[in-house]
Amino acid sequence: MEIIFQDFSIWLQGMLFILIAYHTSTYFFTKDKSFVVYAFYLLLLTIYLIPKTNSKTSDYLTSHYSTFFKTFNWIIQIWFWLVYTWFSLLFLDVKNKSKKWFTIMKNYIKITFIVTLTFFLIDVIFLENTYTERFFIYFYTPISLSVVSAFLYVIYMFKNPLNKIYVIGLTTYLTFSLLSLYFSINRGSFIEEYMLPIHIFMVGISLEALIFSVGLGYKYHIYRQERDNYNRQLINELQKNEQLKDQLNQKLSEKVKDHKLAEIEALYENQINELKLTSLLSQMNPHFIFNALNSIKLYIINNESKIAAHYLNKFSKLIRKILEASTSKEVSLQEELETMDLYMTIENIRFSNEIDFNISVDENINLTAIKVPPLMLQPFLENALWHGLSSKKSDKKIMLSINKKDKTHIQITIEDNGIGRERSAKIKLEKSIKRKSIGISLTKDRLTNFVTTLKNDFSITYEDLFDKNKKAIGTKVILKIPLF
Repeated sequence: MEIIFQDFSIWLQGMLFILIAYHTSTYFFTKDKSFVVYAFYLLLLTIYLIPKTNSKTSDYLTSHYSTFFKTFNWIIQIWFWLVYTWFSLLFLDVKNKSKKWFTIMKNYIKITFIVTLTFFLIDVIFLENTYTERFFIYFYTPISLSVVSAFLYVIYMFKNPLNKIYVIGLTTYLTFSLLSLYFSINRGSFIEEYMLPIHIFMVGISLEALIFSVGLGYKYHIYRQERDNYNRQLINELQKNEQLKDQLNQKLSEKVKDHKLAEIEALYENQINELKLTSLLSQMNPHFIFNALNSIKLYIINNESKIAAHYLNKFSKLIRKILEASTSKEVSLQEELETMDLYMTIENIRFSNEIDFNISVDENINLTAIKVPPLMLQPFLENALWHGLSSKKSDKKIMLSINKKDKTHIQITIEDNGIGRERSAKIKLEKSIKRKSIGISLTKDRLTNFVTTLKNDFSITYEDLFDKNKKAIGTKVILKIPLF
């Protein structure tokens, strides 16, 4: 029996190396951190198991680094448990389901790491590493089991196909880990005639690694389905636009006999602009509405009905304004700012209301008298949010200011304190799915059409903001809109 488990330990070591390589490489395709964090967890497990595995490589490493393995035997178990907890948060996408519990578990990981590392260093330096084992068994393990129990209760409420896989994997892992710990404390048990406590732990690891590899594989399958669905939606949108264009050309050809050339050109231009507005709305609405409703749904799930009702009210107002904009060629600047304020309020839900959004208007400007194309500012705010601020951890600000610089133009400035255009472009290149936004280009086309009846032209300029050390501290977009 002992020979069988010796061979099994060697096989397990090889399997762990293969899974580490597989999950790490999968991360580079999906950019899903759960893969690389699980690979890191398996790496810590592999290091922990080296002195417990009977192979030439393990024997060599154990003999040359015996002090290291003896010193870190217990603390490394705490560390791979913490990494396992981190993986659980990512695997189950807890952040998007319950920000409250995500914050609690994240703080638990940070505090536990700091406390255990401090205790470990004191024990090694001053107490000859005699108390870390007791700390693990009598202090860390009971607290961790309590946290895990609470966490299992929380994820039970989540509607996620990955939950069952996670519970099966975690239950298997905990069962074999506790059995291994029990038999390591109670020496002389009958089971030692057949296997050592570490062999029980190895069996649990192998089963858990296989279960979670299946789960991660299923998650990768979901990722590929979403990517394919997005590509199909994009192709369908392009085909619809082509069909609309063909229908437009057909209608125009039917009216050639009854209209003068100038009237035909005007009709063509008018319908093209309406088509572009429709394209702009379809560019924003599907993703934005879906994500907004999901964000509001979280408040309902978390029994925060007042907050959910507040945002649903804001959301319904925004949808009404978007529908009204789809049938209007121009709106007052006052209406545009009201719509943008609603838009930012809804988008801010997904940022945990971390965005400090402010609108500043020169008191000498009559907003109701100034006309602009509807939803003109939305693509610029969207860029500031998702390219400038989404990768920033804190202190997120967007300032929208309206000023009258001269008699013929007003100036609209959108300034964010994000990561800057250069770093944003690098992040965009690293993403596996690259969604090309056409909002800005459509807005330019609509502004071009908007000013055809005016004497003056519009302009859009970008300024990269830097601090004294030439470090990017944001982006400023300046729009000059003609008054007449």
